[in-house]
Amino acid sequence: MIKLDIATLIFIYTFFSAIIILIVWIAGIYARGNNNRSRDADYTWKCSVCSNIYIDSTYEDLSKCPLCGSYNKR
Repeated sequence: MIKLDIATLIFIYTFFSAIIILIVWIAGIYARGNNNRSRDADYTWKCSVCSNIYIDSTYEDLSKCPLCGSYNKR
C-alpha cells in the first residue's frame, strides 16, 4: 500500500483539477475562435474611397462608410 500524507493528496487533486480546467479552456477558445472568423468576414467592409476598414452588421448590399460617408457595394 502506498502511504501519502494529506499535503500530497491535496497537491495531486489540485494539479489534476488545474490540468482538466486548462484543457477545457483551450478547447473552448479553439472552438469559439473558428466561428468568429467566418462571422466577422461577412460584416467587414473596406471603403473604396478612403480605404477605411469597418464593420456593418446589417448584411445589406450597400453600406455607408462611417469615415467619409461614401457608399460601398458588397
